[in-house]
Amino acid sequence: YGHQSSVSPDIIFESSLRRYLDLFDEFSVKATFFVIGRDIEIPEKRILLKEAFERGHELANHTYSHLFGFRKLSSEEKTNEIKKTEELISSITGRKPVGFNAPGYDSDYKIIELLTSNNYLYDSSIIPTFAYPLLMRINNLFSGGVKRTHGPKWSWAFAPNKPYYPSLKKEWKRGTANILEVPCTTMPFFKVPIHMTFAIKLGYPYFKLSYELVRKTGLSLNYEFHAADLSDTISDSRLGHLNGVPIEKRIRLIRKILTNITRDYEIVTTENLVRRIL
Repeated sequence: YGHQSSVSPDIIFESSLRRYLDLFDEFSVKATFFVIGRDIEIPEKRILLKEAFERGHELANHTYSHLFGFRKLSSEEKTNEIKKTEELISSITGRKPVGFNAPGYDSDYKIIELLTSNNYLYDSSIIPTFAYPLLMRINNLFSGGVKRTHGPKWSWAFAPNKPYYPSLKKEWKRGTANILEVPCTTMPFFKVPIHMTFAIKLGYPYFKLSYELVRKTGLSLNYEFHAADLSDTISDSRLGHLNGVPIEKRIRLIRKILTNITRDYEIVTTENLVRRIL
């Protein structure tokens, strides 16, 4: 769910979160919100996040600062980013969060090891696809600016497309780590992303095709929404996928998506899913 602004009013955060809460209530959905710690320090945002928790949603750890290149930070920096957010989430929920998601899908086995040592139940940082590394390579060739080196690795295309216990040496392989990896579901066979951002870019038929493949192959579904996907339209080069897509159209799209998902799946928080598996 993450967002990077640490100020208020924050149009992306505040407009989208209200819409998500109302739509999730409409469809009786209990979701997991991956929360950036510094957002909790903003009173207006804290009120909204507390409301999300009180309405039955899970608040999980998305680091304190949402720094890209997270896996390249020192062990001490990563620990601080995780611990500060733990404390802030606990100040709302009364208990330590049990799930983690790295900014920009930027994880590795060292982060899995760190989470395991801190008794997390699950990580949800892996996305089994070749598409992101390919898109990043293309962007770096033509951007002429800062080269992006964070994010998913090519090897992640071989990661399981369903919850698994990862290796403590290769996070994309099955292993014996005492933590469950709950990857962001990608299209079966083709391993391309299917989450809401791609549905906005490619339209409802793309979602429907990918969704039917997921359903017919019997996969559990970890479907991801981002804050910007339902925010008021703003001028921001990072949000190019929203250009020309009015909020009314995005709301109609998410209603179609939720209609499909809630018809075929029981929707639970990631924590509840993991506790059923463990």
